[in-house]
Amino acid sequence: MSASTLVLQLKGLLVKIEQLQPKLCKVSPTEDQWEDLSSFSGKLTTLAKGVEDEIRVLKKSRTQRAWRESEEHRRNAQSARFELLARGLLKNPHIFRRNIIMIFEGPKNSKFDSEDVELRKESTRKRCELIRSLSPDGVISWSIAFAPTLWAGGSIAADVFTCLLDAVEPDLAQAWPSTIRETLHLLREDEESLENCHEYNELVIGLDFGQAKVPSAIDDKLPQQTDRRKRRRIEDGNVQEDSMSVQLISPLDENREMKHMYTNAPASDISKIPEPFHTFIQNSRLWKWERSQGIPRTACWGTLFPKGDAQDASLTIWGGHEDGYQLNEAFGLQLALSS
Repeated sequence: MSASTLVLQLKGLLVKIEQLQPKLCKVSPTEDQWEDLSSFSGKLTTLAKGVEDEIRVLKKSRTQRAWRESEEHRRNAQSARFELLARGLLKNPHIFRRNIIMIFEGPKNSKFDSEDVELRKESTRKRCELIRSLSPDGVISWSIAFAPTLWAGGSIAADVFTCLLDAVEPDLAQAWPSTIRETLHLLREDEESLENCHEYNELVIGLDFGQAKVPSAIDDKLPQQTDRRKRRRIEDGNVQEDSMSVQLISPLDENREMKHMYTNAPASDISKIPEPFHTFIQNSRLWKWERSQGIPRTACWGTLFPKGDAQDASLTIWGGHEDGYQLNEAFGLQLALSS
């Protein structure tokens, strides 16, 4: 049963009781009927008090409950964004298109809509308005993650919807693949209502210009970087090739001994880490444990430096177990060792 149906039922009961009250003074009950009326009205009071208490308790605990109920949806949203950024392809392009149209057009009315359907459509319109209030990256993140049948009015509860709305907004600007902008432009050509929608045009412009490289006069003043592997240096008056280009032994086969390890960075610095690694870290058990303990720093990423100054440093990142397999698939990693 949806919340809107429940509201309608409670409203109907209230109307019936209000209509019943003035009739009480117009009847002449017998002694037995007086006892029945007193008993029924007492039970009604008890039930009404029970409903009131239950609503108050549920309302008080709704934030925690909604966070738990939305966990799977939030995880799916992170996975959808991760996969899109890693592969550059929309997993469910039809859901993305349906979402965009629904968010900016809203549900269509029908003369055959029942009162319950009208209420659900009105709720959907309000939710569309809230989604449109997100940043362009937030709108895209929502549209690739949740089918309209999941978030429309009468589907998920309002508090779960609010949790998803808060969680879907990326902390960092997203470098969306070209398929997102191409789809948005095609939708605008195909849907006349979108072509004339100011908010939709703002979304498209925001994504077009938000991901474009804006030339700056400062760029001309920056020193040009050269490829270190091609750099030549002069020692003792002789021109020599960089040692990197003539090294015959793979760095993987070198004898490496650790000299320094750096970790325990401020947890707030996760905002500097781009996707998909940002989400990858937040899904780790270590990150969640640190936050549950109120620890202001994190050991979820660190650097290792070998004793040899010419040897490479390595970066270690802690992430969720399943995210690790997604990372393998997204970046084409091959199994090198098993135990």
